[in-house]
Amino acid sequence: MEHGLGIYDISQQGVISPVINLPVSTFNNLDVSTVEQKGNSLFVGIGDYQITTNTSSGLAILDISNPLNPTIKDLWDSTLFGKGVSHLLLDGDYAYCSTMKDGIFILNVADENNIFFVSYLQLDLNFPAPSSPNAHNARGLKIRNNTLYVCYDRGGIRLVDVTNKTNPVEVYKYINLSLNSQAGAAYNDVVLKGNHAYVSVDYCGLEVLDISTIPFSSTQWYNPWGCNFFNWSGAEIHTNEMQLGNGDSLLFVTAGQSDLFVFDVTNPLVTKRIGQLVNVSDTLATHGIDVYNNQIVLSFLRTPYHIPPATPFYSDPGGLKILTFDVQNSSTSLDHFNLSDSKLLVYPNPTLDNDIIIESPFPILNITLIDETGRLLYENRKIDTNFFKLTTSSFPPGVYYLKTTTSETIRTQQVMILR
Repeated sequence: MEHGLGIYDISQQGVISPVINLPVSTFNNLDVSTVEQKGNSLFVGIGDYQITTNTSSGLAILDISNPLNPTIKDLWDSTLFGKGVSHLLLDGDYAYCSTMKDGIFILNVADENNIFFVSYLQLDLNFPAPSSPNAHNARGLKIRNNTLYVCYDRGGIRLVDVTNKTNPVEVYKYINLSLNSQAGAAYNDVVLKGNHAYVSVDYCGLEVLDISTIPFSSTQWYNPWGCNFFNWSGAEIHTNEMQLGNGDSLLFVTAGQSDLFVFDVTNPLVTKRIGQLVNVSDTLATHGIDVYNNQIVLSFLRTPYHIPPATPFYSDPGGLKILTFDVQNSSTSLDHFNLSDSKLLVYPNPTLDNDIIIESPFPILNITLIDETGRLLYENRKIDTNFFKLTTSSFPPGVYYLKTTTSETIRTQQVMILR
């Protein structure tokens, strides 16, 4: 977002090391909102979709064949779309971008050095009821057979025919009327598998849809939290982005303050939760996700103020977390699943007027902080907890060495304090 694009080295298990940060000045002073990779090219959605600090939306394409020296191939943005790119989808020669208040737009990216605008579509603002300021926001995207699935927040799921890229047409609208009457269904992201779609419904869990025919039908609504119109703000569950994994048998769902839920989707008629990583008291809230082999990368959403009912929760700081998982398959189902932190986590790094968080799957026993001259600045040998905050306000900006001893390991790593 406002800090631009970060590239991190994760080659050493349990260590997330910043390599380079490209500030927003690289992107016409527009926030970095979402990324998708295609070979050695990184497609970067730009513009602020949360609040109106930017006045444009657009797309940049970077050559990342050398991650230590990424270069801009091309950048396109327009003031016609003033709310930022919330989600980005690549398909063949085209990039589809959702822009919250302004619907979707399509770009031709066949020549990555020459992005050009193809078309845009503002979706129906009067379904299921006339628009209100927070009702209709274009979010998650998926495509199948020239049909674009668009999550439209409280405007439900929209289907857009993009056979003719210069003239996209909205062809179908769906919303769960019983869910909507109970809580105001807010559709954030969608995943397609066979004849079914899995939809994250903000603080109301997960809905499974049969999409084999139109109209769609709801086959399951997973909602053990009892959401209603009055408990959006402060709810421990806010389902956001999703990814399939393990041969499309598992669905990983980021869940705001509750971090992560994992569902067995081998049988779409009986979707069940089989794993989770939940710690609602750590002030961390997840939003973005990627699944690669047996690793899960989560990104934290920073909301430093909880002002009910405008904001859902307090979460600070932002950052990343890497998890690992393993699963054993029986002949009929996933009968064993294990999810765990990938060793010791230290974040944010660099830190800017923030605490440094040390998090470990094993008890943290002691911590020392040493400056570049070898001088001991801080020592704590009476911790015995899995989660610790090191306040940095008394230390001048610079490079330091943090030594962490847990019940299982000892690790020293470089940390940076900025002001």
